[in-house]
Amino acid sequence: LSLTIVGRPNAGKSTLVNRMIGEERMITGPEAGITRDSISLQWEWNGHPVQLVDTAGLRKRAKVDDKLERLSVADTKRAIDFAEVVVLLLDGTRGLESQDLRIADQVIEEGRALIIAVNKWDVAEHASALFNGIKAALTEGLSQLKDVPLLTVSAKTGKGIDTILKVAFELREAWGRRVPT
Repeated sequence: LSLTIVGRPNAGKSTLVNRMIGEERMITGPEAGITRDSISLQWEWNGHPVQLVDTAGLRKRAKVDDKLERLSVADTKRAIDFAEVVVLLLDGTRGLESQDLRIADQVIEEGRALIIAVNKWDVAEHASALFNGIKAALTEGLSQLKDVPLLTVSAKTGKGIDTILKVAFELREAWGRRVPT
């Protein structure tokens, strides 16, 4: 399984990767933009090989003026191109923003299986209203996202990670299945 984690800066992508593999391999911190390159690592989950890719955060194109950040964005787009399943990580303390819909649209347009995971669920306020609001906004924002799995996770505590991986393997299997004509 090739699994790529994407999202806006500071959504918790590197923290999630660290929690998945059980060690502090990715540098994390409160400031945005620490991850500059897509970092790929081989890992195993329940006996299944996983190629896990941590990517740089994607901001609105208008805000990207730095040459290095432009290269980071191109690197993230390349990581999406080569992924089988992409996890779009949302920040549960900020909800869904238009940039998230743009990223999701890009993943779907590239023909990749998509999972949307709301991170920081352990500190999200009004959790059920937030979840229902995100689900409604996804359905309204992009009709092709109505069947995309929406999961909750806490990269800090590890809650929900097994569900993401289980769903990722199921999606990859469905994505790879041939449909007879």
